[in-house]
Amino acid sequence: MIDLGRAAYGDVLERMRARHAAVQRGEADGVVWLVEHEPVYTAGRATPTGDLGPGIVPIERGGKITYHGPGQLTVYPLVRLPRRDVRDWLRRLEAFGVRIAARFGLTATPSVDGTGVFVGDRKFASIGVHVKGWVNLHGIGVNIAMDLTPWHAVRPCGLAPDVMTDLSRAAGRPIAMAEAAAAAAGEVSVLVDPDGAV
Repeated sequence: MIDLGRAAYGDVLERMRARHAAVQRGEADGVVWLVEHEPVYTAGRATPTGDLGPGIVPIERGGKITYHGPGQLTVYPLVRLPRRDVRDWLRRLEAFGVRIAARFGLTATPSVDGTGVFVGDRKFASIGVHVKGWVNLHGIGVNIAMDLTPWHAVRPCGLAPDVMTDLSRAAGRPIAMAEAAAAAAGEVSVLVDPDGAV
């Protein structure tokens, strides 16, 4: 696992696509990146054309529009899927989000459609991936301690913006990005272990 720190989305996207292609060709090992992005909206393949606009970056992942920004830990597993089963992979990403929440004393549940993780009725993690050659691209954004205002400019993953929260609000205390990164590192086995229970 490599922590890239805070970085602009476009730079990471270019590096991510290059690493994905190298892993697919067998020229590089799989890797899991952590990053805190500068503010950006991205649009997955399910985004209606009418929802696209200036400043929204269309990308190849599934799903609709989401937001990345300060206070969110985005996790990019650029790895071969542990099993050749995309549903299994989505369950692993959900389990990863659930386990991160558990490290902060929170009981979380996956969404019914494989696109995120909730505490109660509020969403704190969004999932969007593209699997090519059984290698994953993109990943899961986990809201740690965010300004939630930018979510109100869009319908995040097609949902009402009020559904969004972060783990600090859910836990009732500030959670530092370093704590969140440590929690992610502690649960990364669910993303890479073929025999891991999900």
